[in-house]
Amino acid sequence: MKVAIITGAAAGIGAATARRFRDDGYRLVLADIDVSGAEAIAGELDALPMRCDVSDESDVAALIDAAMKAYGRIDCMINNAGILGAVGPIGKTPAEDYRKAMSIMSDGVFYGIKHASNAMEDGGVILNTASIAGIGAWSNHSYTAAKHAVVALTRSSAVELAPRNIRVNAVAPGNVVTQITISLTGSEEAAVERAMSRNPLPHVCTAEDIAASFAFLAGSEARGITGQVLVVDSGLSAIPIPASYHLTESRYVG
Repeated sequence: MKVAIITGAAAGIGAATARRFRDDGYRLVLADIDVSGAEAIAGELDALPMRCDVSDESDVAALIDAAMKAYGRIDCMINNAGILGAVGPIGKTPAEDYRKAMSIMSDGVFYGIKHASNAMEDGGVILNTASIAGIGAWSNHSYTAAKHAVVALTRSSAVELAPRNIRVNAVAPGNVVTQITISLTGSEEAAVERAMSRNPLPHVCTAEDIAASFAFLAGSEARGITGQVLVVDSGLSAIPIPASYHLTESRYVG
């Protein structure tokens, strides 16, 4: 039996990853600040639901402790929880919105790596949801900064933890249609149209595409891979971002 913890598991990429890992035979601990959403997915997959605010280190520590008490081991930690955050020009971005995005997506990944690695006595896999924003500038400022931090933490922790047989990698999605992108565009149809208009490859990446990438990186076929970022974006990051991308209406998308 293998055990995986997934944060941000109530919807989108997290929920799709939970379903994929359950199909692959994992026992699951599904964490989200949306308790009812986590409980719904957990009920579907016979998993353990947990409320977890990843910006709170004590919550993340409690999540790891709960997994160890329930199953006695952690084979895979997937740090997926995230928001979009403040959208718009940097000159109009509220500092508190910037800090909130960093606390969830940067601090949250740090806490997840820290506490999961401490519990992985016999090796394991830690996977992080990065973004093409983390290898370029394809998003709003706070999200871009946070995802660059995720990429950096992935690489630095991979080097430290490699002698303990803990592999650390990240997946960098492009325009995946989830509730976050739908909230940005206004509808699922608009989110799909937006992605298709930008992607060089005529394919809109799905949450299941990202889940499959996580499954590969967690598996034995990726045993020689650590400290890497797997980009899944239909080619979007291969083209330059226009400066006008950031000149949109200022608002916050949680």
